[in-house]
Parts: sequence; structure tokens; C-alpha cells
Amino acid sequence: QDIEISAKTGAGVDSLMESLLLETDVLELKANKDCNARGTVIDSRLDRGLGPIGTVLIQKGTLKIGDPFICGDFSGKVRSITNEHGVRLKEAGPSDAIQIQGYDQVPQAADFFAVVDDEKELKRISNERQRIRREIAQKKMAFSLDQMSSMIKEGTMKALPMVIKGDVDGSVEALAESLEKLNTSEVGIKVIHKAVGMVTESDVLLAEASKAVIIGFHVQVSSNARLQARQAGVDIRTYNVIYQAVEELTIALEGMLEPDKVESSLGRAEVLTQFKIPKIGFIAGCKVVEGLIIRNGKARVTRDGEVLVEGLINSLKRHKDDAKEVKEGLECGIGVEGVKKFQEGDIIEVYEIREVKRKLELS
Repeated sequence: QDIEISAKTGAGVDSLMESLLLETDVLELKANKDCNARGTVIDSRLDRGLGPIGTVLIQKGTLKIGDPFICGDFSGKVRSITNEHGVRLKEAGPSDAIQIQGYDQVPQAADFFAVVDDEKELKRISNERQRIRREIAQKKMAFSLDQMSSMIKEGTMKALPMVIKGDVDGSVEALAESLEKLNTSEVGIKVIHKAVGMVTESDVLLAEASKAVIIGFHVQVSSNARLQARQAGVDIRTYNVIYQAVEELTIALEGMLEPDKVESSLGRAEVLTQFKIPKIGFIAGCKVVEGLIIRNGKARVTRDGEVLVEGLINSLKRHKDDAKEVKEGLECGIGVEGVKKFQEGDIIEVYEIREVKRKLELS
């Protein structure tokens, strides 16, 4: 069945809850409370005073204060359990969404949470998972950097490596996703590392090695990290609003795009006659019919609509004097690189090429 809901207005939420309860009764969905607790991390953050905190949805069993657990790669022991109202609990069961303190590290959203009674087994599992993750991360990073380097060398893409640190896992993921949406076939952002917590010296070392920019979202930068970044020339940028980060990095990516080259006509002159000047060659006697003609400007000589040659105006005279420019309606002598002879009726067009900054074309 379909139920329309709105998180903004709250419309349909009661109907959704009633339908879920009805389905639960019909399907006889039940969870075992009498076993070690298991669940999934749905959010996390690093609190200055309390340390790593993870919000976990308990799916099975009963969680109690003091239970040893494994979450993702790291182990821990439950120090406190708090519900959504900030009330401390002694235990939590299936379908409870609770905040847990006692992690060794900040967990990530979607990490599996499980109580393990045997602390030796807990440590072994934790060490093995950390080893596997390090190996995967190293291979992934090496591949990403190699791939990025080869694409840059081939000229197929310009990439801006990025290290992202944030206050909660949800913010880190949201920011990373928003930035990666800026990627195009020519330029893009490559997130090489993202984690919860303040910006540290290890983040600066990684950024220095990979020529990356560090983005901090709602986090502080340690004094040692800031000093090290200054010495290493690593750019650290901190934000409190996602759209500000997106706006600034959009501008940075647009600066990496090759600019469009736009031609604009400056003036046109019609050849009336030609004469030869010793040591210079043939000069066209012209009348400026549009705009102005400038010395050393880019020029195109056409005859009967066909382009004969393109080159710079290497000689421009008004009467017998050298001129920097000649305006519309006046007569002048023009010499163009690469032109040996002119004919009456030839058109000399002077133009300029301007570079126009491009915008990201996002799908």
C-alpha cells in the first residue's frame, strides 16, 4: 500500500505508523529480547566532553550498561544509554533508537553493532577487521590517486583531491555527496578520505602527500595541524553551512575549466590600392569602413569571401607617419604578415580573441 507523507508538515505520519503496526501484527513480526544485543548505527558524532557517540537502532536482544561490543572495526564497552528525549536508561531492547557512549572511535552510519561476551574474542575480531580495512583503504587510495594522476596527465580530467572532516557522520556523508555532484567530464572533486572528528596532523600529512584540500565542517582544527598545514602549504577550509562549501568549490572547479575563446571584430578596411616600400614590402592603401584598425592586431585578409591569410598587422601608417590606430572613415596604409600582394577590393578584418570564463554544466 502507498501512503503519502510529508516530513515538513507531518501529514500522513500517523497513517504510516498505524499501517506499520497493522503489518507487524498481520505478519507476526517479533524480535528476540533474550540474547546479546545487535543493531545498526544510524548516526554518529564526536562530542568534546563525552567523546564518540553513536545512535544505534537495536534490532535484536537487550543492551545493558557495561556490555562489551564490536561496532564496525572497533570495540568498546557501553558506558551510558540515552533515549531520544535525553533520558538515561539502564537497558534498551528491539526497536529502540538510543545514543551510546563507550566507543573507541567514532562509528560510521550503517556500521553493524553487536555485543560480544568474550573480550579476547572481541579484541581479535576488532584487530582483524582493522587490518582488513587498512589494506582495502590503501589499495583503494592507491588506485584512486593513480587513476586520477593518469586522467590528469592524459588531459581527460582535472581533479581536485579532497579530505573531509565533520562533526557527525551524516554531515560528512551529505557534504561528500554534495561535492561529488559537482563532477563533470572535465573537472571534478575526488574525496580521498572522510571521517568524523577535528582536523589533525595525520589529515595534513595525507593532504600534503596527495595535494589535497582539507574541508572541515562544524569542526575545529588542532593547533599542531594548523601549524603543519601552514608550513606544508596545505589549504584548510572550514564551513558551518554546506551550501557555502559547495559555492566556493564550484568557483574553484570553474577556475580549472579551460576558458571559451570568443572572437570579436574590431574593424574592417577595404583595399583601394597597393604600393611597395623598400625593406618592408607591399603595403595596402585602404579606407577603414568599420570600427578601427590597430597596429599589431590580429588580422584576416579575405578576397571574394575567401580567407587568404591570417597574421598580425606589422605596419600601420597614416600619411607617412606610423600610427597606433586608425578610425572609421579615414585612409591608411596597412601591412599584414604573410601577405605578399594585395588586390583592390580585398578586405582586411581586425579582430581580437577574448577568453571567457566557463560555468560548470551540471546535469
